Amino acid sequence: MGKYVRIADTQEIPKNKMQVFKVEGHEILVVNVEGKLYAVSNRCPHMNYPLYLGSLNGKIITCGFHYAKFDITTGKALSPPAHEPLKTFKIEIKNSAVLVELGHQ
Repeated sequence: MGKYVRIADTQEIPKNKMQVFKVEGHEILVVNVEGKLYAVSNRCPHMNYPLYLGSLNGKIITCGFHYAKFDITTGKALSPPAHEPLKTFKIEIKNSAVLVELGHQ
Protein backbone atom coordinates (compact mmCIF):
# COMPACT_ATOMS: atom_id res chain seq x y z
CA MET A 1 0.00 0.00 0.00
CA GLY A 2 1.32 3.40 -0.96
CA LYS A 3 1.32 6.71 0.81
CA TYR A 4 -2.00 8.59 0.78
CA VAL A 5 -1.87 12.38 0.69
CA ARG A 6 -4.76 14.80 1.22
CA ILE A 7 -5.21 17.04 -1.81
CA ALA A 8 -8.69 18.59 -1.49
CA ASP A 9 -12.15 18.54 0.02
CA THR A 10 -14.92 16.89 -1.98
CA GLN A 11 -16.79 20.20 -2.43
CA GLU A 12 -13.77 21.64 -4.32
CA ILE A 13 -14.50 19.32 -7.26
CA PRO A 14 -18.09 19.86 -8.47
CA LYS A 15 -20.01 17.17 -10.34
CA ASN A 16 -18.89 16.79 -13.98
CA LYS A 17 -15.92 19.14 -13.47
CA MET A 18 -12.18 18.70 -13.12
CA GLN A 19 -9.56 20.37 -10.96
CA VAL A 20 -5.78 20.11 -11.03
CA PHE A 21 -3.70 19.84 -7.86
CA LYS A 22 0.06 19.92 -7.38
CA VAL A 23 1.35 17.69 -4.61
CA GLU A 24 4.82 16.31 -3.90
CA GLY A 25 6.06 16.81 -7.46
CA HIS A 26 2.91 15.39 -9.09
CA GLU A 27 0.32 17.29 -11.15
CA ILE A 28 -2.86 15.37 -10.45
CA LEU A 29 -6.12 15.97 -12.28
CA VAL A 30 -9.16 15.02 -10.19
CA VAL A 31 -12.34 14.55 -12.18
CA ASN A 32 -15.86 14.23 -10.79
CA VAL A 33 -17.89 11.96 -13.08
CA GLU A 34 -21.51 11.91 -11.90
CA GLY A 35 -20.43 12.17 -8.25
CA LYS A 36 -17.54 9.67 -8.36
CA LEU A 37 -13.97 11.00 -8.21
CA TYR A 38 -11.08 9.79 -10.37
CA ALA A 39 -7.45 10.92 -10.32
CA VAL A 40 -5.02 10.83 -13.25
CA SER A 41 -1.83 12.55 -14.29
CA ASN A 42 -2.59 16.04 -15.63
CA ARG A 43 -0.24 15.49 -18.58
CA CYS A 44 -1.21 13.89 -21.89
CA PRO A 45 1.21 11.01 -22.57
CA HIS A 46 1.41 12.02 -26.23
CA MET A 47 3.20 15.40 -25.89
CA ASN A 48 2.91 16.30 -22.18
CA TYR A 49 0.15 18.91 -22.74
CA PRO A 50 -1.88 19.80 -19.60
CA LEU A 51 -5.15 17.86 -19.76
CA TYR A 52 -7.05 20.37 -17.62
CA LEU A 53 -6.95 22.65 -20.69
CA GLY A 54 -8.92 20.02 -22.63
CA SER A 55 -12.58 19.13 -22.41
CA LEU A 56 -14.63 16.66 -20.39
CA ASN A 57 -17.67 14.91 -21.84
CA GLY A 58 -19.05 12.33 -19.43
CA LYS A 59 -16.17 10.00 -18.61
CA ILE A 60 -14.14 10.99 -21.71
CA ILE A 61 -11.45 13.66 -21.50
CA THR A 62 -10.10 15.14 -24.72
CA CYS A 63 -6.65 16.70 -24.83
CA GLY A 64 -6.84 20.28 -26.09
CA PHE A 65 -3.67 20.00 -28.19
CA HIS A 66 -4.00 17.03 -30.57
CA TYR A 67 -7.46 15.84 -29.42
CA ALA A 68 -6.45 12.45 -28.05
CA LYS A 69 -9.28 10.95 -25.99
CA PHE A 70 -9.02 9.01 -22.74
CA ASP A 71 -11.43 7.15 -20.48
CA ILE A 72 -11.01 8.98 -17.18
CA THR A 73 -12.27 5.96 -15.20
CA THR A 74 -9.47 3.66 -16.43
CA GLY A 75 -6.87 5.97 -17.99
CA LYS A 76 -7.13 4.02 -21.26
CA ALA A 77 -6.20 5.87 -24.47
CA LEU A 78 -9.22 5.79 -26.79
CA SER A 79 -7.91 7.57 -29.90
CA PRO A 80 -4.69 8.59 -31.63
CA PRO A 81 -2.31 10.25 -31.47
CA ALA A 82 -2.05 8.92 -27.89
CA HIS A 83 -1.36 5.22 -27.48
CA GLU A 84 -0.17 5.15 -23.87
CA PRO A 85 -2.71 5.29 -21.03
CA LEU A 86 -2.89 8.05 -18.46
CA LYS A 87 -1.19 7.37 -15.15
CA THR A 88 -3.95 6.75 -12.60
CA PHE A 89 -3.99 7.29 -8.84
CA LYS A 90 -6.17 5.53 -6.28
CA ILE A 91 -8.52 7.83 -4.36
CA GLU A 92 -9.95 7.48 -0.86
CA ILE A 93 -12.53 9.77 0.69
CA LYS A 94 -12.32 10.22 4.48
CA ASN A 95 -15.08 12.44 5.82
CA SER A 96 -14.88 15.17 3.14
CA ALA A 97 -11.13 14.87 2.51
CA VAL A 98 -9.92 13.62 -0.88
CA LEU A 99 -6.78 11.50 -0.49
CA VAL A 100 -4.68 10.15 -3.39
CA GLU A 101 -2.18 7.33 -3.28
CA LEU A 102 1.10 8.56 -4.71
CA GLY A 103 3.20 6.22 -6.77
CA HIS A 104 0.28 4.00 -7.85
CA GLN A 105 -0.05 3.11 -11.53
